[in-house]
Amino acid sequence: MRVARAIMAVALLGLLTPASLAAQELNRVLQNYLHCYVVDGWVTFEGTRLASVGPIFDGTRREVGAETLHVRNENGQCVFAYERRGNEDQLTIDVRISTDRSVRQVLLRRTPRAASAVVPVEFKQVANEKITLTLGSGTGQQVFSARNLWQLLITQPKECQQHLLPMLEVLRPSWNLADTTTRVEQKLLQEANGDGAVNRVRWAALVVQLGDESFTKREAADRALRTGNAGAIAYLRQLDLSRLDTEQQFRVGRILDVMAAQNGDDSVEQAAAALAVNRTTWLGLLARPDPSTRQTAARELTRLLGQPIPVNPAADPDSQKGLREQLRAKIGEKEN
Repeated sequence: MRVARAIMAVALLGLLTPASLAAQELNRVLQNYLHCYVVDGWVTFEGTRLASVGPIFDGTRREVGAETLHVRNENGQCVFAYERRGNEDQLTIDVRISTDRSVRQVLLRRTPRAASAVVPVEFKQVANEKITLTLGSGTGQQVFSARNLWQLLITQPKECQQHLLPMLEVLRPSWNLADTTTRVEQKLLQEANGDGAVNRVRWAALVVQLGDESFTKREAADRALRTGNAGAIAYLRQLDLSRLDTEQQFRVGRILDVMAAQNGDDSVEQAAAALAVNRTTWLGLLARPDPSTRQTAARELTRLLGQPIPVNPAADPDSQKGLREQLRAKIGEKEN
């Protein structure tokens, strides 16, 4: 999840009055301590001085008009909480980061006030759980889940465009996630219709070679995977390590550790490569209005499932909705 270095305060300043003390404090905290990224499709916050955020700002509370900002240490976690209350709605941002710098929770919530017609929206990311987007309340409530942010943006484009992106871009106004998602989808389809299959065969052969009796061959495979493109890394990440021998597990783990230590945003190539090996991604694309996209999605799902799918990609996608839901249940069993 590596979203380019961004200061959340800059985004929020666009929503606040220039003289806002809460905005000034927010700017100071995030400029000096926390920077927002998306790494492997997960929103995260990093900073070299993160460990000292709690002690320095412990108990900080700023209230100006309809805004509140807290930065405190709570049970060994850095807790960052911001709230803005308007006439129509209330925006809440809650981020919790462990002392080891792992993000435990990111919560963005928009709730209507009084008789407002604003649709309740909640984006929740909790460590070791699927990301969820919840829209509405009561009997009309909809809950969408995904393995990461990119998958959510691809599989639920309409809901994300209308409700999620405006909240996420509060964290970073220059994010332009809609454009990035479009480019990720284009890259995903391009690879599926190009060299993607050939590359997967090559990466699989290199993983086998990691366990070769010859040290020279093991080292050669190791170097080839390290210098491969983002697709090679995504391929390694989706491997079931329990099926590999000890030497293969060690080398794959070492390669992934080195890649995880690199800074920067998820590139379009990285995001697309990670999505390409996920069945739910292609199921989402199977509902697209473009026939060629549906044909590609059907072919990739057939490959990943190892058998033909019951959905006809040439038919009107609305007429195939029931069959897609049946396929979703089948995919869920394989991916959980």
